[in-house]
Amino acid sequence: MITDDEALAGGFAHWLGHRQGGDPPVVTGVHRPSSGYASRTVIVDVEEPAAGAGRSRSYVVRTAPAAAGTFPHYDLVTQGQAQAAAAGAGVPVADPVVETDTRWTGAPFMVMPRIDGHIIGSLAHRDRWLGGLDASARAQVYRRFVTTLALIHRADLSAAPRVPRRGGRAELDYWERYLSWSSGGHPVPTLADALAWCRRHRPESDPDPVLLWGDARFENVVFGDNLHPLAVLDWDMTTVGAPEHDLAWFTSLDNTAAALFGERLAGFPDRAATVALFEETSGRRVHHLGWYETLAMVKSTAVMTRISYLRRDAGEPPFLPIDDNPLLDLLRARL
Repeated sequence: MITDDEALAGGFAHWLGHRQGGDPPVVTGVHRPSSGYASRTVIVDVEEPAAGAGRSRSYVVRTAPAAAGTFPHYDLVTQGQAQAAAAGAGVPVADPVVETDTRWTGAPFMVMPRIDGHIIGSLAHRDRWLGGLDASARAQVYRRFVTTLALIHRADLSAAPRVPRRGGRAELDYWERYLSWSSGGHPVPTLADALAWCRRHRPESDPDPVLLWGDARFENVVFGDNLHPLAVLDWDMTTVGAPEHDLAWFTSLDNTAAALFGERLAGFPDRAATVALFEETSGRRVHHLGWYETLAMVKSTAVMTRISYLRRDAGEPPFLPIDDNPLLDLLRARL
């Protein structure tokens, strides 16, 4: 695999020229939007002959992380299938192209045109763009996010055969393996205890499965000036399972932020109103959301803990302490 960003951009440029049936475009800029651990993402600016002299286009190129990452496996084909299936249901996506031929960059990669818009930060209540909107506009952003989430769940599952299918028991098994793998065999006791609680209290039946986004957060959506979603991003955690998984991921993160920072943005509905909105837009009732939220807290905290391990091993300060942090306190209090 090509590890240098400029070398990766060069390989991508040759691929793009080959795909367009001409010479490779001139690379005019290369940079990383963030230093995420789930994937390696590079934005490549190129000057394409078809676009006219002096006109540049930007592409987002994603590959698996060069070293150990957030997840044990990274499957671009699965992510591409999920996005194509979601697009078929009317979900705005970034129209990704997955290239599995490794001759260009030494590894498979995904290419998307860069979409300009507003991306809300990880702390929504401190985001400058969101904070600059009035309460009515924020309510529109929130409603359209939840509506988009429900729309994803209407995707045709036959269009995404490679996306993993996981019922309730299989989901618990996966995250039990994840806790062990992510920690080198020594999971944080609170996370292990909470997952065991989830296993003991698992609902007796699973709802009809749907395509799941997996990482349902504001910061994974590009919004336009008209407050409508332009693209749903980051499908690393996509699976097929109960729709409550996506809703619970969103509500649990939202409620956690409110508990930690003691505030909610004006215009954002509370949990009950969010559930009512989801049921209205999805046309289906939500069941056992409390259980799914507890499991979502286990999963999201496990992912954050994995990132803390990676940062620690790289000599960087972790975002949160591994064994004693407020997320674990909230989880213990919930149990």
